[in-house]
Amino acid sequence: MRKLSILLAVAVVASVLFLLPGIALGNMAIHGGYSEDTDSCAGCHRAHTATSSITWFNGTEERSALLISTATETFEFCFTCHGSEAAGAATNVWDGVYEGTVHGTQDAGLNSGAFSDDVVGMNKHIYWGDASWGAWGGGNTGNLNDDPDSIIGTGMGARIVMTCGSCHDVHGSSNYRLLKDMVGPDPQATVGGYLNDSPTNPTPQPFVISNETNYPQEGWRLGDAGAAQMDLYVPNYTEPKYAKAPPVGWDPLNEPDPDMGMSGWCSGCHTQYMSQASMYNANDIFDDNQWGYTMRYRHPVNTALANYSGARDLNLDLIALRRTEGTGLPTAWADGDTEEVKLTDWVDCLTCHRSHGSDADMEGWATDQEEGWITDTGAEGPFIQYPSTKNFFLRLDNRGVCQQCHYK
Repeated sequence: MRKLSILLAVAVVASVLFLLPGIALGNMAIHGGYSEDTDSCAGCHRAHTATSSITWFNGTEERSALLISTATETFEFCFTCHGSEAAGAATNVWDGVYEGTVHGTQDAGLNSGAFSDDVVGMNKHIYWGDASWGAWGGGNTGNLNDDPDSIIGTGMGARIVMTCGSCHDVHGSSNYRLLKDMVGPDPQATVGGYLNDSPTNPTPQPFVISNETNYPQEGWRLGDAGAAQMDLYVPNYTEPKYAKAPPVGWDPLNEPDPDMGMSGWCSGCHTQYMSQASMYNANDIFDDNQWGYTMRYRHPVNTALANYSGARDLNLDLIALRRTEGTGLPTAWADGDTEEVKLTDWVDCLTCHRSHGSDADMEGWATDQEEGWITDTGAEGPFIQYPSTKNFFLRLDNRGVCQQCHYK
């Protein structure tokens, strides 16, 4: 039924889009980089005749988003352009396929993965409708006594209604792939922010940048200057060109800020995952406490390959070959560097994970099928979910993401 409703919404919006004159579909299309005389607003909105019931929150109340279409959920509206049968965008994020020819390899997989329910084993970073969840590693500790808003027994932070707009700002941002300038469980925005306090012309502080051609690293959403930068920008949706974090204070003489970048941005919700150790509730058997509240240790992120004690044994040529063949892991490199894999490259969240979803298979030890976790509690007691084939969006089958570097 959901797929049918999406297709109906596609038909409605597509019919309207084809009636509109001169809609530009290049680069980021209607998402950001607006000129003073932009026609982009009309691609999605109607001031007096909007038909969608989707709302937005203005800080005190829900108001109409004034969107074209019959969509009742934000994700439905997004898939009117980014869905399997959709007209209007070459980035088919439902199936995780790039259907264009200019900004990547045609019919190749998107860097972000997919959301589709039609792919067997697909795990995805979204929840439909009014369903809410918490980010793994969210909150301060994931322990109910320390985090009153956490979901008991899960190691999660405050509940979030996950949809496309939880991560992306459809009107543009200072970050790679329109990632929001302020992100985190409401009402606390935990990363991003602004470089000045101007109420009329705030300058966002970019957290996540890119090594794509002419990536506009500063100010690209601000008026005509942003529109001019957008014209030069050449995104690549199928070849990862991830960048290290911006330099500390945006001073080019400084080193990349280890608290920023993609991993820093993800920590807006997954608050504990930037730290190498913390008291954490993973609801497992490794503690006498029934909630599994104990010290946890994690793989470092925003760290160079050279920091691995076996770095001298890393076969960089093999890593580079695997990347070329589409079976390898992407690293983040500094602006101006080449795509050649180097020991100075960073490992960050997207090195091992896809942001939208993955169909990687988990078998044997990687499934841990005998262990489940508590997803919520009710009058009848805890609700337990078992992992089965859960892959938590890893890029490769089983624990191939580990073997790629550690070669055990």
